[in-house]
Amino acid sequence: MRKPKVIHNFYKSSVWAVAREIKIREANGLCERCGKLGEEVHHKKRLTIDNVRDASISINQENLEFLCKDCHNKEHKRFSPTIEFDSNGDMIRK
Repeated sequence: MRKPKVIHNFYKSSVWAVAREIKIREANGLCERCGKLGEEVHHKKRLTIDNVRDASISINQENLEFLCKDCHNKEHKRFSPTIEFDSNGDMIRK
């Protein structure tokens, strides 16, 4: 799924680059949940087309969290560990 253009443009902006860098440095480059090497700055309150221009949400350091890929995927419930595939490629639900 593609991000709306206004959100895509925000993530390409210099304002986001600065806010992101501040969060990474504040976290010393480590995931704020598990302590592994961090990779992604996560918005605790999800960024939407309605709030992307609201600095209290989009760049507020209190709304940002530096996460490793695993913790970020868990936060967004991606690649659920409860779903596996058998040798035929069919999904197995646990």
